[in-house]
Amino acid sequence: MNFRRRKRAIHHAEAHADGTPPAAIVSREGIPQGEAELLHDENAINEFANHIRVMGSFAFDTEFIGEESFYPQICLVQVATFDRIALIDPLEVADLGLIWDLVTGHEVECIVHAGGQDIVSAQRFANRTAQNIIDTQVAAGLLSMPWPTSLSNTIHAIIDHRIAKGHTFTEWAERPLSPSQLSYAADDVRYLPLIWKTMKTRLEEAGRLDWVRRECAACMVSNDAFDPDGQVRRACRGLTLRPRTMTILRELVIARHDIAKLADAPPRALIPDSVLLDTARTKPTTAAELDELRGMPRPVVSSYGDRLLAAIAHGVAQPTERDADWIPQKEDAGDRMSVDALWSIITMRCIATGMAPSMLLSRSELAQWYLRRRRGSHAPLFASDDWRDEALGRWLTGFLAGEERFEIGWSGNGPSA
Repeated sequence: MNFRRRKRAIHHAEAHADGTPPAAIVSREGIPQGEAELLHDENAINEFANHIRVMGSFAFDTEFIGEESFYPQICLVQVATFDRIALIDPLEVADLGLIWDLVTGHEVECIVHAGGQDIVSAQRFANRTAQNIIDTQVAAGLLSMPWPTSLSNTIHAIIDHRIAKGHTFTEWAERPLSPSQLSYAADDVRYLPLIWKTMKTRLEEAGRLDWVRRECAACMVSNDAFDPDGQVRRACRGLTLRPRTMTILRELVIARHDIAKLADAPPRALIPDSVLLDTARTKPTTAAELDELRGMPRPVVSSYGDRLLAAIAHGVAQPTERDADWIPQKEDAGDRMSVDALWSIITMRCIATGMAPSMLLSRSELAQWYLRRRRGSHAPLFASDDWRDEALGRWLTGFLAGEERFEIGWSGNGPSA
């Protein structure tokens, strides 16, 4: 954490020493011009909120510091419509309830790009799930762009303009912010209303607008959920561990999450993944044994050692059936060739039809489904109400049954169906 703080301080100093003028703003209808309005009080925020309601949609982003607390510290809020753009300082204005209500409510459309963390924060402050979010990164994945695509690359692909980058990791909690920092923050939302308007037209023509809306809605339901199994796999770093070790590690991941919330610290800053992994492997039974683990913070052992030991004991006591969840079905040489071939076909079909393959599924997901199918399972690849079933699942079922075909050619710089 100290390293990250020092890095932020260095970048902050560089931003204040930077005399480079802000990047040029594309002069086009739908792109607000000039410097962003700085909203310093609730009256100004209320006026801008009324403007957003009249417009019916707006772009939203935040700048935050996430490595020092369990919940990220929101340091700046950016909002924009087709003709106005504003920056709000949450360190100066305590009550941003109007903004959180607009972000999470249903009355106006809120446009973000890779906005999961930003929306999670708004949902936490508003105490409700966001209801009308559009994420242009999701839209990009269904418009012949890679997944995931950065905001800069999305803007370049849609309006042929490169925005200046460079202040992502800076000291956003320090004041004053430099002109280049403010310009960088403003550009994170400046182009989004026009970008989405253009994307929306293309998605409607392709019959995919509903897919984007459904995916965005699904993400809003799930993006604040704690996923212990996913955290276990991340902590394993691709290592092959004994299933019982992974079962114990899962209990430790859950305990770390709860402890971090109590301590108001990021889970991995509190106890690094590598230390948690060693803990699961060695299975200490006393505080002294915990304290001997290399890298285990002593204050954590002193304050929360009993929770960690209880988690280990709970993992050890789990029935052996629980371990089976970590054992993937194995591919033999023939299965591997079949899955590789099918994955190649799916990848080419997705790219040729303008969809990012990795947005729909991974090879490992395909392999597990295919192996279960070979062993007699009739479970579909996707749920019937998942847009992926319309985009790929039904076709794939027909393809494997010999009822569908796929022809591919080459057009310009890529494959075409």
